[in-house]
Amino acid sequence: ETAIKYMTDGCLLKHILGDLNLTKFSVIILDEAHERTLTTDILFGLLKKLFQEKSPNRKEHLKVVVMSATMELAKLSAFFGNCPIFDIPGRLYPVREKFCNLIGPRDRENTAYIQAIVKVTMDIHLNEMAGDILVFLTGQFEIEKSCELLFQMAESVDYDYDVQDTTLDGLLILPCYGSMTTDQQRRIFLPPPPGIRKCVISTNISATSLTIDGIRYVVDGGFVKQLNHNPRLGLDILEVVPISKSEALQRSGRAGRTSSGKCFRIYSKDFWNQCMPDHVIPEIKRTSLTSVVLTLKCLAIHDVIRFPYLDPPNERLILEALKQLYQCDAIDRSGHVTRLGLSMVEFPLPPHLTCAVIKAASLDCEDLLLPIAAMLSVENVFIRPVDPEYQKEAEQRHRELAAKAGGFNDFATLAVIFEQCKSSGAPASWCQKHWIHWRCLFSAFRVEAQLRELIRKLKQ
Repeated sequence: ETAIKYMTDGCLLKHILGDLNLTKFSVIILDEAHERTLTTDILFGLLKKLFQEKSPNRKEHLKVVVMSATMELAKLSAFFGNCPIFDIPGRLYPVREKFCNLIGPRDRENTAYIQAIVKVTMDIHLNEMAGDILVFLTGQFEIEKSCELLFQMAESVDYDYDVQDTTLDGLLILPCYGSMTTDQQRRIFLPPPPGIRKCVISTNISATSLTIDGIRYVVDGGFVKQLNHNPRLGLDILEVVPISKSEALQRSGRAGRTSSGKCFRIYSKDFWNQCMPDHVIPEIKRTSLTSVVLTLKCLAIHDVIRFPYLDPPNERLILEALKQLYQCDAIDRSGHVTRLGLSMVEFPLPPHLTCAVIKAASLDCEDLLLPIAAMLSVENVFIRPVDPEYQKEAEQRHRELAAKAGGFNDFATLAVIFEQCKSSGAPASWCQKHWIHWRCLFSAFRVEAQLRELIRKLKQ
């Protein structure tokens, strides 16, 4: 019988660490390859090496299927030795596109475009035929601000308006971003009541990861939050940047899933031509490579510069990663992985944080560091509401938590939040009271438990 195993690209990479020849699999399917994550690009290179070297331990008929909606197919085919391309057309309805010319090339750094997006959204609601609306913005703050402005605009045009409701004169407004609870996210998939138009205001998560039925109108804000490496700080920083043309096409495609639709792009044609790259810049060319280089070293790939990358990264990033790994004692002076490095690759943390956890365990003081490491590995736990009244309340709660940690020590504050929530008996209610994201805390609890188990095995 055929057994199918679903896993993330990260889990597959961890599996390869213990089974380089993938002896347990006959077919490997890499889906959503156009997202070009660090892990996906490393898997491309490892799979290419596996086929090139023709290892006797590899399954004779191993097949690799790479699935993508918008990727450069000819480039990928050439990378894998001119492998065949299968084009499977989807059932898409026609989508009319309109450039609203509300921002141009000179507004590239300008993020004060929320009011324009809200105006376009209201124009659609007032003038277009029935059908739900999907609006793309960059993050939680912009999304919540847009929801607030939609209500204010409703008041100005004399709607029957209730500030406590999410519905205004036939428009149901629903935010969608990653740190929302599962119950909150579930609402966006429910059909609206009869006679009501649904408007989902979302991050880029709705362009690829989610499919919402009933969408006929898309408002494309033209920007996305992207992780970029800052060499001066030595950190990966989230920055707001223009989306790529392929991402823009994917966004507009959301309006043509169930019927013909329209896409309103708030930017100009000049902005499209001058500011938007053709495809997403791969993570491997813009983020820290420390974890990637450590993984390759643990796979006995010594020359990480000449590894077969689909898009070779900047050598400066590779050399910076090697320097950081040497400073962590993960590799020796010759560039070979050390015993510590082999242990570090098992941890779901950045190498520098993993190194700190292992060093703490060697001193039997990991109990102090594990909660902090877990909290640093998840998204921002603090809820910062847009409403000024709630904003003051949230800030006061956060200051109280910081005071319990002794003042202004961020790490100690995270540890206090972790411990108090965990010991509260009702963690979800505790988070709601203190304006903390329960979903992020729950993830931190799971990471801490995983780290504790890895430390236990390390000490055996």
